[in-house]
Amino acid sequence: MNRTIASLLLVAVVAFGCQKKETPIPAAPAPATAPSVATAAATTTATPATGTFADVKLEGVPVPTTGLQLWLRGDYGVTATEGKVASWAVEGSPLKAEAKDPAEQPAIVANAINGKPALRFDGDHNMLEVPMSIDAEAAPELTVISVWSSATADKNPLRKLYGADDGGYDRAAGIDDRASDGSNYTVFSGSGGVTGIFTFAANTTNLTIENYANKKLNTWVNGAAAKSNIAAEYDHMPNHLFIGGTGHAYTESWKGDLAEMLIYKRTLTDDERKKIEDYLGAKYGVKVTRP
Repeated sequence: MNRTIASLLLVAVVAFGCQKKETPIPAAPAPATAPSVATAAATTTATPATGTFADVKLEGVPVPTTGLQLWLRGDYGVTATEGKVASWAVEGSPLKAEAKDPAEQPAIVANAINGKPALRFDGDHNMLEVPMSIDAEAAPELTVISVWSSATADKNPLRKLYGADDGGYDRAAGIDDRASDGSNYTVFSGSGGVTGIFTFAANTTNLTIENYANKKLNTWVNGAAAKSNIAAEYDHMPNHLFIGGTGHAYTESWKGDLAEMLIYKRTLTDDERKKIEDYLGAKYGVKVTRP
């Protein structure tokens, strides 16, 4: 009797063991984050230079973000080694202003403008490049807002704060000696050539706004309207934006500081423009004057 029971128990154990070995082990699930990471990378790298990018956002700063394509701040998003800036961008933006060669890297200078840091361009080699087109076809409406100072007020040699020019008086702003009104700060107006905006003194801080829209150019300086409804019709221009120059055709290197720049691919309302002027004026010690 005991041998029979023992035999039955042995058969049961063998059968259970065989059943356990034959049951397949479930495959481990794929990591949950893999698809989203791959998608994000593909989206970022596939964006063309002439496309419209996601709006830039930065919490706690009182400026409108709708249509804001590029935001550069001397006190945020600067990547530098031993004081030389390799890239510049607000965190979360798909766009960066970068130096293509170490010799083109501007310096980051603390306490440059009203106790705030700014990028300093040497007037010789420094220039940053952004893979964003400001061509009139890609950006029929464009607003560029800058806080800057120049180490020189001389109208020659020519120097540009930003631009994308290959010889057609394409969108660009800075120092030029060809304005009919004698101004040293000018904006290229395409078919209109060189448009004088105002005359500044060296080593003074200025807040300038250029709005290109509907084949017209409108500008403001330190809160006040400077030039309005200037005819400005543009042909094709380089598909990258250059900061501290106009590109590789003419260069026209900037000599001075740039503390902040905002670029919208739209026209701001008067209230939006005034909100930005008040924010930047308070931050950088610029007296905003309105009629």
